Amino acid sequence: MRVLAGWKKFIGAVLGGLLLLSWGTGMAWPQAARQTRAPARVIVRGTIAKVDAAAKMLTVKTAKGEMVEVSGTDKTVLLVIGIRKPTWADLHPDERVLIVGTRMDGKVEALRIGVRPPVRTFHGTIAEIQENRLVLETAKGKVNLLTDDRTRFRVPRVKSPTLKDFKVGDRVNVLGVGHFDDTWYVTLMSLVRRAR
Repeated sequence: MRVLAGWKKFIGAVLGGLLLLSWGTGMAWPQAARQTRAPARVIVRGTIAKVDAAAKMLTVKTAKGEMVEVSGTDKTVLLVIGIRKPTWADLHPDERVLIVGTRMDGKVEALRIGVRPPVRTFHGTIAEIQENRLVLETAKGKVNLLTDDRTRFRVPRVKSPTLKDFKVGDRVNVLGVGHFDDTWYVTLMSLVRRAR
């Protein structure tokens, strides 16, 4: 037993000595990977002040008046109401945007850009219908409306109404989402009264 205890002391002393020698001689020890700072996630809300579609760059004015430069990449996801596959050319000054991205060294790189168009309700009479477009006469003037396959229609006593169930002269209520060219995308249209 004493022999075994002696060997344990001897092995412990040798390992301790090697440890001290390696520490003093600069022997390379595995080091932790360098700590790199991850980009901070940011959300930018504001109005587009300037767009450079070719360079995939935006200047956004926030509610506090701060001008934020935002860059994009080929992986940046664009979301624009009414446009199935939007491109940077579909972004326009004065549009409200919500941007999710990363900030590193003061620069914002967009992961997602969503245009936040205005939403309004209209009450009026249908003045014109052509395919999926219609003109609504309201108390404040004419409004250009556009429907698509996501538009929902409501007509009393009609099970699955479509735009074909409406006609010129009908009084309607419309919930619309605005776009930069004064066209409103219809999300919901309800018949109030049939044309006389």
